[in-house]
Amino acid sequence: MLQYHHFDQIDSTNAYLQRKQSEGDIRNWLVSADEQTKGKGMGNNGWESEVGKNLTFSLAVDMGFLPAKRQFLLSEAVPLGIIEVLDGILPTEKLSIKWPNDLYYGNRKLAGILINSTIKANMMDVSIIGIGLNVNQMTFQDWPTHPISMKMITGKTYDLQPLMEQIVEHILIKVEQLKSDPTVIEQEYLKRLFRYHTWADYEVKGKVLRLFMTGLDPFGRLMMKDEADNSYCFDIKEIKFLL
Repeated sequence: MLQYHHFDQIDSTNAYLQRKQSEGDIRNWLVSADEQTKGKGMGNNGWESEVGKNLTFSLAVDMGFLPAKRQFLLSEAVPLGIIEVLDGILPTEKLSIKWPNDLYYGNRKLAGILINSTIKANMMDVSIIGIGLNVNQMTFQDWPTHPISMKMITGKTYDLQPLMEQIVEHILIKVEQLKSDPTVIEQEYLKRLFRYHTWADYEVKGKVLRLFMTGLDPFGRLMMKDEADNSYCFDIKEIKFLL
């Protein structure tokens, strides 16, 4: 049973759960907010969200069943859970997961995911999953990710609460699936991976390289090759997608 908390304003739903974690058990807590004053994306990037227009929430899940070396599986399961819901609302063929776990509509960012995990010995412990989904906002700053919202795509306004409840339900189903058949999650992730098995331009150490995405290694690092058939392996922040 989820323990749900909603705030009109908070610094960050992820930060709130991290503070509460130092006080006690936060497993199965769900925290949402109309406004985050210090919302963050991957690598402490800012997150723009108009008050009351989008979904900004965090979910704490018990990941104690998963070996720490396989923690990237959670970064695969979470966006797949969100996509399952969005597939019934938006054109499926334009929805993809930009490595490691952003959701894109075409070449534009629709949602961001930030996961903070604790580890005990060689196993995962509790993971705090922060999600920002652009829902009803119609204008954004000129970010390099070219944000887009569900309303900008369809022209429709969406009720945030039931949408969040659907997404949480599907995320938890995907997390549960990791216990029995993680291979299926890995296969589904590759099918929805942005630019998988295609050539595109990327920035690496200040240089533009044309690379072909071949897949992921067991730790979730991005595997690429160049036109001379040289192989590359990139961790987060070592490669920049040129959009």
